[in-house]
Amino acid sequence: MKKALLSIFSVATLVMGMTSCNKDAKEENFGFTASMEACVDQETKTVLDGINVNWENNDQIIVWGTEATGTFTATPHADNATIADLTQVAGNPGDATYYAFYPAEISMAKNMFQLPAVQNTDNGELSNFPMYAVSETRNLLFKNIFGALKINLQSATLPAVKAIEVTTPGVAINGIFKIKMYGAAPTIRIEKNGSSTTRLECATAVNIANGNDFYIALPHGNYSGLQIRILGENDTELAVKTLKAGKALNIGRSQVTNINLSL
Repeated sequence: MKKALLSIFSVATLVMGMTSCNKDAKEENFGFTASMEACVDQETKTVLDGINVNWENNDQIIVWGTEATGTFTATPHADNATIADLTQVAGNPGDATYYAFYPAEISMAKNMFQLPAVQNTDNGELSNFPMYAVSETRNLLFKNIFGALKINLQSATLPAVKAIEVTTPGVAINGIFKIKMYGAAPTIRIEKNGSSTTRLECATAVNIANGNDFYIALPHGNYSGLQIRILGENDTELAVKTLKAGKALNIGRSQVTNINLSL
């Protein structure tokens, strides 16, 4: 928009120009910046190398505002990929307060989301780790919603692994959740459609002769009687491991809990 010259326009024309400018500003690209919280190893408290803690090009985010929702894609900063510029691709969230979810597909309402019973991965890595942000400005500080269970599998004799199922008896670990930000951390509670089994599905079977890490996102909490079922092609059962009676596995929010299995 060209800069208006007061010597050319009348006061009335200037007022009309200001109104038009305000309208254009609302319709122009509605950008945000976004930063993300790193996951840490539960034991060492160091940032975990095995989890992608950077934004990737075209990561999609849903932002809820007072009017509606907007969909945005991420462009990571060249010098620090934990920060990204978000470009509007659909919709317009309107004014603050803003409620944002990553990945976009989990969002159901500004305070509700769904964690699917099946998590997809290429070769075991944790991708699309769910995050949430609440902000009065266009700077979104995303916090991790869940923790992660890292299962290291190694076997020179078993066939390649196609899927892993984690079962927590009597406790829902997926489904529709309600979320609220208390201070710096989000808290969640299960609402409905939850089940006690979450499946990690690999795009192609993964050879574990030299060991491989498999990451599964789980709600934070203590789990007793946890069972890990390892599957090959066509859901052939390769192994089943169950946590010892009386022993609980702790999953912390934004933390990674490690299990090593030599099969």
